[in-house]
Amino acid sequence: MLATLPVAAPEQTGFSFTNLLILAVVIAVFYPVQKKIREVASRRRRERWAREDLEAQQQLDRRDSGDSGGSGGSAGSGSL
Repeated sequence: MLATLPVAAPEQTGFSFTNLLILAVVIAVFYPVQKKIREVASRRRRERWAREDLEAQQQLDRRDSGDSGGSGGSAGSGSL
């Protein structure tokens, strides 16, 4: 059986138009899909970062407004 296997298989060369066509179709399908996925992921990441920055800024503003409305801390209450 092993002796007949190379005889039954067609002789392969290094270049095949069919393989090139398959590669072109795969690239034509997957490249735009991959590009779209990257764009969506990048947009969502930027939106998340903007939202996190806004939340952090609001948290700082709340903390600062809480400090300014308080007693002013203990720095001025010490004796000389």
